[in-house]
Amino acid sequence: MTVKAILGYEVAEGLTPEEYERWLFEVHAPDLLANPHLDRIVFNKVLRPVRQASGGTAEIPEGYSFYRIAEMHFADEDAYAQYREWFSDHPIPAERGPAGRTDFKFYVLTDSTEVTRESLAAGGAAR
Repeated sequence: MTVKAILGYEVAEGLTPEEYERWLFEVHAPDLLANPHLDRIVFNKVLRPVRQASGGTAEIPEGYSFYRIAEMHFADEDAYAQYREWFSDHPIPAERGPAGRTDFKFYVLTDSTEVTRESLAAGGAAR
């Protein structure tokens, strides 16, 4: 089982994207990865919003945009709980944290199922 925390956000007002990127990769990512319960982080920088789902099945309204969608990968829900607990004992100092830098739009915990051509040909989805 792979559990992911998925976060969508914008850069907080007052920061340039260049300032944000420098903080994210030089300060925040190393602080997060110091936590032994986090397996990896995937940063998906949004190129542009897409306003229609495949086949025209859904119209996506204006106003939904994100600077980045990030994924934090954990072995399971227990690892995520331990990740949270670890930061209780090892807090990120406020001056290094996301407050004032990251404008979160959503933050959800998910159970991921990956589907590939190979897994479909073999008769199912990979977990």
